[in-house]
Amino acid sequence: MAFTEDLDLFLNTDHMAVPVTAGSISGNGILDMPSEAIAGGMVVSTDYSLICRADLFGDLMHGAGINVDGRAYTVKSVMLMDDGAFCEIMLQRTTTPEQSTSDRAVLDGDGVDTTSTVVMDGGAPGTTYIEGNVLDDGAP
Repeated sequence: MAFTEDLDLFLNTDHMAVPVTAGSISGNGILDMPSEAIAGGMVVSTDYSLICRADLFGDLMHGAGINVDGRAYTVKSVMLMDDGAFCEIMLQRTTTPEQSTSDRAVLDGDGVDTTSTVVMDGGAPGTTYIEGNVLDDGAP
């Protein structure tokens, strides 16, 4: 006698699961984000993995885009788990730099009224950086 299981019970959003979308496919998954200290504790690295239904997301290829809980990720690899009903997808966080409309830069000690043309890292005075670190208008 064959045993049929409802895989969605394992990925119920009332517990740990979050919404997942890849292209036109939507479902739920469990996102894991363990951090690890490397390089003698000088660097903290985060590995992102997602457990989800293989019949929905198991065919994703390296480099595919996937949205997990409202954030963009890129697929690094997909591995089937146990009997192949679920898969573990290794992810890389995807960020898109945003260009500021401001032409002012605020450097250490300057105020928002001080315009500077000094660029310390190859960006432009109006460059907005990943995770909200900015050189423009003095805003984080």
